[in-house]
Amino acid sequence: MIVKNVRCDWVFLAETNQHGGYSMCLMLPNSHPQLKEVTAAIDAAKAKGISSGKFSEANTKSANFKNPLHDGTAEHASDERPAHYAGHMYVNANQKGSQPGLVGPDLQPLMDDSCLYSGAFYNVEVNFYPFDTKSKGIGCGLNNAMFVKHGDRLDGRTNAEEAFAGLAAEGDLQ
Repeated sequence: MIVKNVRCDWVFLAETNQHGGYSMCLMLPNSHPQLKEVTAAIDAAKAKGISSGKFSEANTKSANFKNPLHDGTAEHASDERPAHYAGHMYVNANQKGSQPGLVGPDLQPLMDDSCLYSGAFYNVEVNFYPFDTKSKGIGCGLNNAMFVKHGDRLDGRTNAEEAFAGLAAEGDLQ
């Protein structure tokens, strides 16, 4: 499925994350028009996991069952990111193999890494799948991403022009 116009955090699309894969966290406001569609896709993956024998209906109700959809308000209330996640549900999408496809709004490969940061908006193609490895649950595969628009950075970083504007205005460049 393609989740449209979603703000993302922890964006690792040009280089791998600490686990050796590519990933991004899709932050869906509680009012996002596709939230029910995402929930339905997760439910379909659960049904597939049950019918394929990867896990049982009882497993899906266990506290140990891994559900990819998280409540940002509840889960990040006590850390440094509550403002970013409040009022949002989020999904961590991952790709362990090859790099996900990445294009700009013109559908051309994205060569400008200034569009790859936490806070930017993307259209993201994901797939939900059942797993039974060390634990049981539903995973979220990251297939492709399309940069949509810039947003306020979530990592607190500014661009170089903003960082050094005061020095240039003061004439104190050395």
